[in-house]
Amino acid sequence: MPVCNRTKHQFALSPTDFLLDGKPFQIISGEMHPARIPKEYWRHRIQLAKAMGCNTIAAYVFWNYHETQEGIFDFKTENRNIAEFINLCKEEEMWVLLRPGPYVCAEWDFGGIPSYLLKYPDIKIRCMDERYIKAVRKYVQHLAKEIVNQQCINGGPILMVQIENEYGSYGNDKIYLEELRKLWLQNGIKVPFYTADGATPYMLEAGHIKGTAIGLDSGGSDADFTEAKNADTNAPSFSSETYPGWLTHWGEKWQRPDTNDLKREVEYILQNKKSVNFYVIHGGTNFGFTAGANSFSPTQYQPDITSYDYDAPINEQGQPTVKFFMLKKLIAKYVNYKILMFPNQFPPLKYLQLR
Repeated sequence: MPVCNRTKHQFALSPTDFLLDGKPFQIISGEMHPARIPKEYWRHRIQLAKAMGCNTIAAYVFWNYHETQEGIFDFKTENRNIAEFINLCKEEEMWVLLRPGPYVCAEWDFGGIPSYLLKYPDIKIRCMDERYIKAVRKYVQHLAKEIVNQQCINGGPILMVQIENEYGSYGNDKIYLEELRKLWLQNGIKVPFYTADGATPYMLEAGHIKGTAIGLDSGGSDADFTEAKNADTNAPSFSSETYPGWLTHWGEKWQRPDTNDLKREVEYILQNKKSVNFYVIHGGTNFGFTAGANSFSPTQYQPDITSYDYDAPINEQGQPTVKFFMLKKLIAKYVNYKILMFPNQFPPLKYLQLR
């Protein structure tokens, strides 16, 4: 596994592969969200992802968790120090895929968009509405300062940054998507970008922009990856959200997706040397009032529970599950680097005290 130290690295896109320092690189990523994990446990959860066989951590950044009041940004208190989280990934020799939105979904309140924007009754989000874009510009400017030195080209672990999230399921505004890319470039983000959408023609056409990698939510078959290639012959693609578990809404039985289906999908990905991100490898908890909701019709409102356990390979308490060991064994069959054992111990129990 490449060592992610202060050495500068080049990460690039070819029509078929991700290239790390000019050589094909397979991303085996496990997603976790710093905001959903007490910071005292960040390193432990990263170590467990590495022990399962991952070489990369994917992380959402929730805009409304960091802009606590209009114009006031917090990247230091509680679980908000995103730069520290990324630095821990680097210390544990893990690469990073950063997913900053501005809209993220993630079963998080308002998909990460700050609620103060709703003071405008007629505002349109996720488009070129100037009131929305003005707020996005400030967010990008503040977040970029936290992460610009963490790019692999600057000796950090960030390989790629995602633009928006599953935009093809929402709209079709290439001007908006290009504006987001331009904002990141203007603020010093020079690593490659990627988009993430369902593996259907209309979602990929609406959500993808040229010059970025294609994420598939999810990609688990020849047909899925053919759709990506049809959408952009010059872009590499990967399964940006392979689901080892699923979320639970209030009133539902605890979600327990079939593990055999997961094994088949992951084996396909590994056999074909595709890159993958497990969404999520560890879910954590929706603290406070951060849990979001799904709404598929005016009458179908599905609020998410406080737990974000997600029936993930690493459960809400930070314990490896049967699913963890199945995936660890499967990944070990196909990767060419040594998979480590487990962290020596949990963080000291003093961190469990109420603060």
